[in-house]
Amino acid sequence: MHSSNAEKINEIMEKFRRNRINKKKTGEIPRSELNLLKVIKMNSIEEQGATMSSLSDHLEISKSAVSQMVNHLEDEGYIERLFTKNDRRLVYVRLTVEGEQYMAQRYQKFLQSMTEIFNRMGEKDTEELLRLLEKLYDIVNDKD
Repeated sequence: MHSSNAEKINEIMEKFRRNRINKKKTGEIPRSELNLLKVIKMNSIEEQGATMSSLSDHLEISKSAVSQMVNHLEDEGYIERLFTKNDRRLVYVRLTVEGEQYMAQRYQKFLQSMTEIFNRMGEKDTEELLRLLEKLYDIVNDKD
């Protein structure tokens, strides 16, 4: 019974993944670059930003892959690189004002979308979903 539930959740998650791929809008940045922007925002040290190494470690991708995404996002004006005076090899990356605005817009769209979904689900089902997600989180974190 448990393995069939695991297969069912896998099928549902696959539907979400396919749906997300099919709904990518023109002009949106790739999901991998959006994830990079999120990590930069979350891991920035004050005004310095995040190091290229920390981004690579956090996303579990190569430094060259991070560098390639950073190049594109920098060209688009969403991020900027900062070099330290003492060690030019140490590079920090931070969001520009445009990058901050883009992330704020994306977050507002997310909130609007989730509000619409929760309205369709109804209050009772929404509360149950949130309760179950919290329970799942607790179980997964206790497992380690």
